Amino acid sequence: MKTMITFLMLIVCSITFAQDKIYIHTATPENTAGHITYIDHPDLNGNPDAGIVYVHNWNPGGLGGTFNNNTTGLWYDGASWTIFNEDTAVSMVENSSYNIYIADTSNVITHVSDSSNEGSFGNHTTVIDNAAFNSSNPGPYAMLSNYWNPNSIYNNQAYGFYYDVDLDKRGIYQEDANLIPDGAAFKVLIAGSDATRFTHITSIDNISNNWTIIDHVSLNGNPDATFVFTHYWGVGGVTTEVDLNAVLGVWYDGANWSIYNEAGGGSDMFEGLAFDIAVVDQEILGIEENSLVDISVKMYPNPANNEVTISSEYTINNITLFNVLGQEIFQSKHDSNSIDIDLSNYTRGSYFVNVEMESTTKTLKLIKN
Repeated sequence: MKTMITFLMLIVCSITFAQDKIYIHTATPENTAGHITYIDHPDLNGNPDAGIVYVHNWNPGGLGGTFNNNTTGLWYDGASWTIFNEDTAVSMVENSSYNIYIADTSNVITHVSDSSNEGSFGNHTTVIDNAAFNSSNPGPYAMLSNYWNPNSIYNNQAYGFYYDVDLDKRGIYQEDANLIPDGAAFKVLIAGSDATRFTHITSIDNISNNWTIIDHVSLNGNPDATFVFTHYWGVGGVTTEVDLNAVLGVWYDGANWSIYNEAGGGSDMFEGLAFDIAVVDQEILGIEENSLVDISVKMYPNPANNEVTISSEYTINNITLFNVLGQEIFQSKHDSNSIDIDLSNYTRGSYFVNVEMESTTKTLKLIKN
């Protein structure tokens, strides 16, 4: 009997951990460096194959409100997942928040665009060759995010889904008919069965200025609701064959959630836009996010020329240096409070330093002159 109970408990736990979830990440001075904000979640840390997509959330819980009118993407740095502004000259907006949908990896596809998978509409389209989508029009509810890995391609453009009838496959298209960079990658996530899935279509009745109001029982009156979405061109027929070249996010107006154009009040939200939406429960962690800068760890000078010093009030056990591709290029074990790293053999650019101490790890951004 005891064995059977243990077995049933294992099944229950397995189901619990397999459920899709959404985690809200907020960019703060402690987890942000330059145009990048670092995510700290136990399902993501140290997991390069994690299944995630995300959307910008203007005011989680219905409070505050922070715009980030910049195209963003996902990047795995070798230890942590991050969200970054595709324009590297623009710093990540402090207090901007993101709904991060975490799913089982079996429901996530990494799609890389190249000449072999160009869609029938030309080089601003790319088709996904996957059994979940092929010969299935419109196909499963899915979401996508720009993904810097695996080819280190910046992709500062807006994208949506379409169905390529000629090729009988789901496709991704650039909203302004611009060339998709060769090697550009996307995370494509199929919403799980535990998500509430539906399509929202904009109309004159639900458009207000630069946003469209969603009327759905899973969202109405719930400031803590969490969801992700992706524009799906043509999913509702000819009337939804509408482009929207814009950075989008979600916001709560006190009664309803909406999808909005980050460009603000002077921008448009057009009729006939179709958005696939997936709503899942928010996961709240009882942990603090890792800090990129902390009073317990100092790194100087930064930028540095030939040498950098890292010091801490705690004992430093290990230091690992990563390049911007997330590749480990240096590691050294220590048992002291201050470490000097020789940089003379490294090229100019950005690096990330993982500093492992007694009970915590801090990640610092280093600029080599």
